[in-house]
Amino acid sequence: MGENRYGLTVPESVSNHDLKKIAWEFARNKGNLVKLPKILGLSDERWNEFLDWLKDRSAPRQPDPRYPILIPETSPTSYISFERALNLRVQNEWTGDWHFRVSFFGYPERSFAPLAGPNGLVDTTRSLGSRGVRDMGRLIDDYGIKPYDGPVWVANHYRAIADIAFDRIANWHWEAATFPAHQIAQWLWSEEDFDILVDDYLKPMREQIRGPRREAYDEWLPTVVYGADYD
Repeated sequence: MGENRYGLTVPESVSNHDLKKIAWEFARNKGNLVKLPKILGLSDERWNEFLDWLKDRSAPRQPDPRYPILIPETSPTSYISFERALNLRVQNEWTGDWHFRVSFFGYPERSFAPLAGPNGLVDTTRSLGSRGVRDMGRLIDDYGIKPYDGPVWVANHYRAIADIAFDRIANWHWEAATFPAHQIAQWLWSEEDFDILVDDYLKPMREQIRGPRREAYDEWLPTVVYGADYD
């Protein structure tokens, strides 16, 4: 790549975000990043400032309990689901995930909890209604993240897994390997858990899947069994 292939020159005041885009495109086209500051006409001081910013942005960050996620108003048919729901549990409930802080606390820019249901990321209410959706407002309030008075509706772990499956059907190139049973086994602990998931959630959800996706779903469904390996 010639140094002036893009005819790039930028002012010292260029934002770090814009500089990141330029550097990414330059590297993607096999440019030598060592030469980029000279090509852009940037001083060593400005380039090192950018590298420090990039290093800070790339460093792993721990969730800050001062910044709980933003939760919109919920209902039994418009509710918290997916991985966040897997990280909420009632007493003596052992299914689900174990990354609560990462799921419910963010950073100064804050994040929000997208919902499932009509106008949400996925809508499985056509086949499942409000099955498995429960009010967990008191628990969320105990953690200091409840956004308003009243219930906060959250999918149970089976419904959350069903919503994840439907999201992958709708938005991914779906095949059995897209959502293998051994991944589900991270969240379910027993054969009974798998039976509940399949019989009460995944089989009824099949009714709202059509065309080639139903064929792929029908191939996948028998693979969702307790004790599945990684093959």
